[in-house]
Amino acid sequence: MSAELRISIQGENPPSWAVGNQNSTYFSYYENEHGEQWVARLDGKTLCISGLDIDWEEIELNAEQAVAENNRIVDQIVAVTLMQSKNVPESVTKAYLDVMALHQQTSGGMLPLAHIMFGAGELLWLASVLNATVVRIK
Repeated sequence: MSAELRISIQGENPPSWAVGNQNSTYFSYYENEHGEQWVARLDGKTLCISGLDIDWEEIELNAEQAVAENNRIVDQIVAVTLMQSKNVPESVTKAYLDVMALHQQTSGGMLPLAHIMFGAGELLWLASVLNATVVRIK
């Protein structure tokens, strides 16, 4: 049994692979509370991510970059959770942030998404996309 998913992509010049038939091995769509849309597609050993926030610029990640971004985004989600928690001592949060900063420094050019400001929901979506695709592109 198969199903067809229809989405309405907004803005000018979305990637051609985000409109029409999505017959890739993996396709994901996200729309946040502001109507800002993001799409991701696994194309062989390359993960392609694009969004309305970045004028549909297409960002491609290889396996190494996807792993590095997955680690960074999970670190960021954990850091925000620690900072918001009232039961975690500030010293623990600071130590975690220090380790997180060290990881990012050693990642070099492996973080093609790092320049983009993502909201909380977008980070969770990205973590889900990366978690689902990293094992497929290694």
